[in-house]
Amino acid sequence: MAASQNKREQYLRENCNATEAELAYIQSIVQLKQPYFGRAIPSSSRPSEILDSWLYQGNWQQANNSTLLDSLSITHIVNATDRTLVDQLREVHHISSKNGRLAELSPFFQSTNEFLDKCHEQGCRVLVHCERGVSRSSTIVLAYLMHHKRWTVAQAFEYLLTRRQQASPNHVLLLQLVRYENELNKTHSE
Repeated sequence: MAASQNKREQYLRENCNATEAELAYIQSIVQLKQPYFGRAIPSSSRPSEILDSWLYQGNWQQANNSTLLDSLSITHIVNATDRTLVDQLREVHHISSKNGRLAELSPFFQSTNEFLDKCHEQGCRVLVHCERGVSRSSTIVLAYLMHHKRWTVAQAFEYLLTRRQQASPNHVLLLQLVRYENELNKTHSE
């Protein structure tokens, strides 16, 4: 486990110019998942309810299940995959994103947050999804929680884990969230 952590840190240093402070913060965020290691994740064919019966997080299959979306009254979708949803009658905010280390979601945080704010103000229900509902969709949801609730990455992740235990942004995406937290702190202090 230490070897894989060292490889991840080396990758972040060399390819993302991560500082030691950022790496330490990422490690503390990852530790929040510790209580969930070894636990069976509840199997569910339904997306996780994240906020007050209006914000949900799920996967590709759920986003393509019109019957399920209708049963939850979902009217809007944030699609964080590089695929197009089939036969979709809902308003979709599409973020074309690669999976894995190449994912770059931070350029989409503002537009996604604006989309989600608008949906919330209009009383709409939204599903945020990626392929498996684990990394990219969690990153988008975390960025929104940080924006909407003015939480740190750690506070947002701790909350998200209570709603969706399988939430697990990769380390590159966590670094983007750490940097987004710094941006939000500057904006809020001005």
